[in-house]
Amino acid sequence: MRHAFYRGALALCLAAQLVSGGAQAGTPVVYEDDGKALFQLEVPDFWTLRTGGLRDLAGPDATDIRDVSRVFGMTADAHPGIWVGVISPHDVSNFDEAREYLQDIGPFLVQDAEVGEPQSRRIGGLPARSIAGTGRRDGKTVAFTALSIDLPSNRMVIAVVVLEAGADQEPIADINRMLASIRSMR
Repeated sequence: MRHAFYRGALALCLAAQLVSGGAQAGTPVVYEDDGKALFQLEVPDFWTLRTGGLRDLAGPDATDIRDVSRVFGMTADAHPGIWVGVISPHDVSNFDEAREYLQDIGPFLVQDAEVGEPQSRRIGGLPARSIAGTGRRDGKTVAFTALSIDLPSNRMVIAVVVLEAGADQEPIADINRMLASIRSMR
């Protein structure tokens, strides 16, 4: 029952807000790759943004290592247990490749995942798809939503939201506005 609650709460909040968009107070940040601006989004006030360039990421099996493109990782300062990651992986240019990428990288983010059906939507005027589910991360029960957003010029944005069971859901409105603020710069 708890899994259904978190999956439903996160998915419904994201679905309702992503369709409508809306203004947000925050700081605009630009995701660049090889000196080219791909997209921008607004990071809400009182959120911490960490960026990282190309690196190797070890999965649950230490011998399973993946190259990871530049990542924006965000957390709400006053609300632990919530993480948002945004990336535009190299060589991911359509929804099928985004699905494969998420299947490949998924075990690095959430273990024992149970995933719902994909949903089509629009974000920042761009075609997008989302999936929601539950699983475990660092031994804790989590709900997650993963978004794939189709950018012009054969690039995709992948955004993943992870919410620990029992985490304050107040920041979901910030997350929804942040994700709705994604705009292509190409």
